[in-house]
Amino acid sequence: MTLSNFTYICADPGIPVPGQKGASIHVASICKAFRQLGLGGDLYTIRPEATELEGVPIHEMELPPRKKHKSVEERESRLFLARLDNVETVHDFVYERYSLWHPGGLYLARKHEVPFVLEVNSPLALESKKYRQLANENLASGLSRLLLRESDVVICVSKEIKEWVESERGHSEGVELVPNGVDQEVFKPSDSKRPSNLPPNDVPLIGFTGTFRPWHGIDDLLHSFEILVKELGSDAHLLCIGDGPGKHAFEVSVQNKGLSGRVHFTGSIPHSAVGSWLGHCDLGVAPYPQMDEFWFSPLKIFEYFSCGLPVVATDRGQISELIKEDRGALITPGNPAEFAKGIQKVLSRLDQQPDLGKKCRDWVLNNATWKMRAQQILKAVEAIR
Repeated sequence: MTLSNFTYICADPGIPVPGQKGASIHVASICKAFRQLGLGGDLYTIRPEATELEGVPIHEMELPPRKKHKSVEERESRLFLARLDNVETVHDFVYERYSLWHPGGLYLARKHEVPFVLEVNSPLALESKKYRQLANENLASGLSRLLLRESDVVICVSKEIKEWVESERGHSEGVELVPNGVDQEVFKPSDSKRPSNLPPNDVPLIGFTGTFRPWHGIDDLLHSFEILVKELGSDAHLLCIGDGPGKHAFEVSVQNKGLSGRVHFTGSIPHSAVGSWLGHCDLGVAPYPQMDEFWFSPLKIFEYFSCGLPVVATDRGQISELIKEDRGALITPGNPAEFAKGIQKVLSRLDQQPDLGKKCRDWVLNNATWKMRAQQILKAVEAIR
């Protein structure tokens, strides 16, 4: 049976819809891709920031009234009781981005006898035990297991997530690996002259996108760039796209190292504008530090590739599968000197192989657009109907 409509649910209070966070971009991108494939739909969220997204109406999910005295218990119970009473029509399938406390999407799908699709981007119950204060740890784990076992289809953004889901679910049936993708029309190479606040087109420009937080490897990035300039003698510049709590300290470090003339900042800009800046770069970097687990499907790498940028990144999780010899270089995490040499090596290869960037974009066009990702999802849903 051909699918024509979807009901999308995002019950995570930390994800504004629409928004600039990676999770917000993922929500928007999936909805846009469904629309490009001819589907209509509705989106339900706890944090609506508009009335529609990519032509999809946005509806606010209701929460119980907040009590006078806030507590962890109250927060969890309010999210657990988030209501979907305003759902007027349930479409061909319910698609929910996994959040820690919300079973409502599963209930809605079962009530209306349509498939329930759960998208899992991280093992929230597992991570919460490690990094957050939970009042109802057993409930979080129980809800996670319930959703993973009862979903008709589970969409996993990485192999690591897929393995975790299968261990919780007890089998691999209905579990699909669908990594992140990219909008190839927004992220594309630029053939125009660089803006006046960037170096001339013949000067190598390294691009970094992301929030200024430790887990994006910003300290290693600056250390690597300093080695590249001062020890390896590169004339490259660094463009940092994004904002975050660590940006001011990063800027101070740049100044203290005497690199102010070499490092450029855009600050916070709309995601739709990121591609126009990246398109002026020659190389993308993703210096993730060493971590116990790496569950992610790094959005930035797909965006770099789509802009025609080979990538130098640390050898972590899915990155190891994305970056092959003709698309950049993999570096051991936590080794700024090796990372700097990797940048130098790839920049030299670009001089000798000017089509290196084109190969990166061609790979995206053939393997990783959001429309392709949405087709994978719909194929999995159609297979169970």
